[in-house]
Amino acid sequence: MARRKDHTRAELIQLAIQSGRDLVVAEGPGALTARNVAKLMGYTPGTLYNLFENIDGLAAAINGTSLQDFAEVIRLILRENAKPKKRLRLIARAYLDFHQSSPHLWNLLFATPIQHKSDSYQAAIHAVFDQVAEALQPISGSKKAARQNAKILWSTLHGICLLQQSGKLDVKQVDPADELTTRFLEQFLKR
Repeated sequence: MARRKDHTRAELIQLAIQSGRDLVVAEGPGALTARNVAKLMGYTPGTLYNLFENIDGLAAAINGTSLQDFAEVIRLILRENAKPKKRLRLIARAYLDFHQSSPHLWNLLFATPIQHKSDSYQAAIHAVFDQVAEALQPISGSKKAARQNAKILWSTLHGICLLQQSGKLDVKQVDPADELTTRFLEQFLKR
């Protein structure tokens, strides 16, 4: 059987990432299989393995696009808001918004183990994390404290989102994630 030449390698990679992303958005991370993505692309599963080392490589590429999108949201927040506390509130809100508007992409990014390490994936992670640490620097006192505070902020937001998603956040009474985040930030920023 002759090899299809409808797309260049770069176009196939973008098609695979977009098809995988569409599949995750529609059906969740569990639907991200080589067979499902290839079918959506109109190619064979073998094509994917010529583009990515394994399905984790594709998942990392999809996560990379989510991280790039989130990094851009943070860039806008930092550019349009000078006050550190307001920046943090808006970054936290953006994280909750991402979880609420794209729960399956959030799951793939933050709740699905991926055994893929690449320079581009690490750069995408740092494009988000470094901006959050930068926003925390004025109220943290040092780069080390800002980095640690960024991890505390992220861990707290992540925990709230994960517990909300699993239905385990509402113990005895319903407490919306945004209210809990606001309370946390009030305490966190009092220092």
